[in-house]
Amino acid sequence: MQPASRPGLLEWPASWTDPALLGLVEDSPFGTLLFPQALPEAIAAPARARFRVVERPGWRKHAEIDWPRAADPVLIGDGVWPALGEAGGGDTAEAGPTGLPWLEANGWIIRMARDLAPGAEVWIRSDLPEDADRADASLFAFAHCEARAHGAARPLSLPVRIAAALAAGNAHAASWWRALCSVESWWRERAAWQAWPTASRLWVVSDFAGPNQYPAAEFLNLAARRNLAWRAALPRHVDGARLQGAAAVAYVDQAPLEGPLLEQLEGFVRQGGLLVCLEAACRAWRGLAPAGSGHPRFQLMRFGKGRVALSRTDWEDPYLMAQDVHLLMSRRHDVVRLFNPGSILCWPVMSPDRRRLLVHLLNYSRRGAAHDVVLQTWAPVKAALVERPGSARRAAGIRREAGGCEIDIEPFDTYCAIEMEGNQDASR
Repeated sequence: MQPASRPGLLEWPASWTDPALLGLVEDSPFGTLLFPQALPEAIAAPARARFRVVERPGWRKHAEIDWPRAADPVLIGDGVWPALGEAGGGDTAEAGPTGLPWLEANGWIIRMARDLAPGAEVWIRSDLPEDADRADASLFAFAHCEARAHGAARPLSLPVRIAAALAAGNAHAASWWRALCSVESWWRERAAWQAWPTASRLWVVSDFAGPNQYPAAEFLNLAARRNLAWRAALPRHVDGARLQGAAAVAYVDQAPLEGPLLEQLEGFVRQGGLLVCLEAACRAWRGLAPAGSGHPRFQLMRFGKGRVALSRTDWEDPYLMAQDVHLLMSRRHDVVRLFNPGSILCWPVMSPDRRRLLVHLLNYSRRGAAHDVVLQTWAPVKAALVERPGSARRAAGIRREAGGCEIDIEPFDTYCAIEMEGNQDASR
């Protein structure tokens, strides 16, 4: 069974001491109960008989996880509440280096975990937002859509007031609960999507530990913010099969390339690939030749049909690192491009038969864009469908432009998926 197809997670409210409330959850898609504290004695036996029960989950910060020996499930406890970044509240927002609003997003953490701990379930949680008792259900639905779109499960933590009202049979709380159940059920029906791997031509290689942890993780974060999709791998897991079809590899670590990893990357570059790494990492590499015009931050070298870009300094600025890798690789290798994204992040995934490309779109403002948003892909597209929770599946219009296909994205508040049919290998 794929991890994403397992029942949804519910963090059992501390105020729920009546075993009868198990009946409310039993008819829902939340089949795994998490108890942050010891399981109440009155609830223990019936809960274990009817649900998957986890007591005192061992949540950990993602930077503290030993990825080669990661547990199953991977429990990431330092997620964020997905939203536009705030700057002291009010009607202002924090902006990133791009000038666009900074987004508090978890997709990159989830995708990293799925790549570094393949086959394991990924769970992610965060503290509730401020004034959670006053939040509408759509705020919580968006958090669940973000996790599910990236192939993880997020526990539903009921606000204190909602939990108490739901236990008392309050109509508003019941409506709030049904809305969250509906979203989780929608994703359960699309569990296959959540198992599809990322569609990307960039691999990021690191041990994600010690001095390498911060630059590697921040690179993934900021590349995702640029809507640059990637796959992540530990050095010992890099092989020819993984690199097949890739255009570039970013090797983040300070350790010199050697042994099987050096051999694999030499073969990759010789056949036309791009390697981006620190200058010190290539001490054992032989046969590199200058590649002509320079770069302000990289020394470009030739090797076979490919190139090696050697950083002249350490990874001092992860934002520049993400920008440089993207431009060195060239946007022509983007699987998809999103024009005028604003607060929308996209992530492309591929079906196992490579005939369907699915693009997850998450709108962190939770308001439909007032400007035109366009999705572009270089791959030939025969047909496209648009889906989102609470709306009927329908065809999306395809506009063929020079070198690719474009789809106009209708305004949406939280989550939207575009599924495209075609030969995804034809664009290579």
